[in-house]
Amino acid sequence: MALLFINAKIITAQTLSIGPMVGLNVSTLSAAPNTKNLLGLTLGGFANYSVNDHFGLGAKIMYSQLGSAYNYNDDLNRLHYIQIPLTAVYYFGDPGATFRPKVFAGPYLGTLLRANHKSSDEVLQTDGTPMYNKIDIGGLVGLGFNYRIQSRTWLNVDAGFGSSFTDVTKTTDNIYHNLAFGLNVGVSFPVSKD
Repeated sequence: MALLFINAKIITAQTLSIGPMVGLNVSTLSAAPNTKNLLGLTLGGFANYSVNDHFGLGAKIMYSQLGSAYNYNDDLNRLHYIQIPLTAVYYFGDPGATFRPKVFAGPYLGTLLRANHKSSDEVLQTDGTPMYNKIDIGGLVGLGFNYRIQSRTWLNVDAGFGSSFTDVTKTTDNIYHNLAFGLNVGVSFPVSKD
């Protein structure tokens, strides 16, 4: 009974909010010669779980366009991912403040949906097999702020940098990592009450 009472108190002290998110990122592939940054779209949803006044956990499920363009022609390699980042978040300032800066960091898991050239043709190796691995595991760090729109409804602004830990290609000549800087904006709505 005591454990149930303690858990009930902890749960009521914590809050959960969810909402939609949209943004842009600038990406490239590390170690890829003659490439330049490529602008892409991010779109999805997120959940914030506040453990206490300053610490929380965040989860997102996002469609993300990554890849790189080329310096020597107008072609590109567009990588379409579903990414799931899980982050620890630290909120600064008074919990009653309208403006709350934050920092966050954590791992992400990405699943490649498609890799295509500008022509929409699939990106293949010389032997006709797919060039990119289906799974991308990496890390994300960033900062941002939450701005209270009304009671427990927040504008969320996140700016972050993500990098793969694993080789995203199936080539053997080099190791390539996704590198991306993203800016995302969302609105969170409460799911549970204080």
